[in-house]
Amino acid sequence: YKKDKQNLIKKGAKSKLDELEHTRNVLENLKNLISGAIGENLVVKEIKKLGDDYALINDFNLSFSDPIYYKKQDDWIYSAQIDHLLISRAGLFIIETKNWSKSSVNTNNLRSPIKQIERSNFALYIHISDNITLNEHHWGEQTIPIRNLIVMINNKPTAKFKYVTVKLLSELNDYIKYFESILTQSQLNKVIRQLTN
Repeated sequence: YKKDKQNLIKKGAKSKLDELEHTRNVLENLKNLISGAIGENLVVKEIKKLGDDYALINDFNLSFSDPIYYKKQDDWIYSAQIDHLLISRAGLFIIETKNWSKSSVNTNNLRSPIKQIERSNFALYIHISDNITLNEHHWGEQTIPIRNLIVMINNKPTAKFKYVTVKLLSELNDYIKYFESILTQSQLNKVIRQLTN
């Protein structure tokens, strides 16, 4: 007993330590989940201030019975989930919300929201190309612009990125209102109908 005292104490406490470690991991995951939900709720409240000229779909999901190949990431896409899809006369805004701390923004080991939103953009582009046609312009079929936007609740990186804009929550509505209307009201209604069915 005297020789193995430390080992016996470790063995006796191991199950309690494992249980505490499991509880810590669960709480950490819940904290991230709750933080994300709070961030998404804040974005919804901010977008509602824009008025009735915008349609917002939260937790927009796409699925493909035949997966689509996304060459840029050498990946087959079976489904895509978008935090918020904002439909406006200026086009579509894919909005991903991140409620990250400053240290998380500067950490290299988190999954890139840039890659996530680019993947979603490709999936949405394919879906729209296959399902929505706007033939009202006398020059021919119009495209529907899709803009990628990551909304950071408190902290954002200082870097600029290709194909994706990163804004703070406080900058969100001014950014959206910056773009000119290119769709008619009937085209907007058609896009809303197609994406909400």
